[in-house]
Amino acid sequence: MLRRLIIFWIWLGFCGVSLPAQAATVALLLPPKLEGPIEASNQTAMEQAVIGALRAQQFDLADKREHETIVQSEPQLADCYSEVCLERLGRLEATQVVVRYRVKLRSEAPVAATAAAAWDLGVELLDVEVGAMGSRLSEECTSCTSDRVVEKLSDLARRAVFENAARPRGVLEIRTDPIGAAVFVDGVELGVTPYKRAVFAGLHKLTLRHVGYRSQQAETQVDDGQKQRVEIQLSPGTDPVKVVVVEKEKTPVYKKWWFWVALGGAVAVAAGVTAGIVVGTRTTASGDRTPAAYNFQF
Repeated sequence: MLRRLIIFWIWLGFCGVSLPAQAATVALLLPPKLEGPIEASNQTAMEQAVIGALRAQQFDLADKREHETIVQSEPQLADCYSEVCLERLGRLEATQVVVRYRVKLRSEAPVAATAAAAWDLGVELLDVEVGAMGSRLSEECTSCTSDRVVEKLSDLARRAVFENAARPRGVLEIRTDPIGAAVFVDGVELGVTPYKRAVFAGLHKLTLRHVGYRSQQAETQVDDGQKQRVEIQLSPGTDPVKVVVVEKEKTPVYKKWWFWVALGGAVAVAAGVTAGIVVGTRTTASGDRTPAAYNFQF
């Protein structure tokens, strides 16, 4: 068997056929939030520390030039750090996580590299597949040199990656009659029904909205490695009381990544094929299939 496999590989090479390479795991590192009189050399050291921590966890870094081009084409993403904006950036740049760190020097004047000062540090990481924050870490260092701050920031970035990867997750599937209802999970608009997507395990608040129908709200528990299916019958009419879903910013529907997926899947629905928003899967410990990261360019 091994001999046949070797011969097959040689034949592929002779024919000029290359085997598909495993997709790289990519992180988008956003510009940091810096406060206080932090020296330029320290800023550079901090950025390199975070980059080093991500690369140590087998992440490639998204191209900064591509990020700048995307932000220029969609200026509303430049200073927007909500989960909706971060997820969109992650999908546009084909990344699996979006990372941002913050550093605050509690001093009115620059401090020498060897001098101790009070610092506030933080790292947040959004899991693009789930569309939610996978980790938020912060730490105070009341008497740290700049070198020590760089070390702590690197450690925070590493821990953020571990924490996100270790979070239990399952699959949330939502079906409505009629289809095409906007799905809000914990206040974030993530798609339309029929909906199927990875989600962190735990209790989640759902809101379903559809033009010409009353909004529906529900809570559902998703267990680790399991698929939770929710079916909701929408009632014609308007909301007797305005249903408020906290959204940090409005995005035109034609710019939402899931809009084009749902539109393209309409024919499949008519043919009896589930037109969910899953375009890739991975297997959980229970043997269920969960959505893998999917990337869309607009």
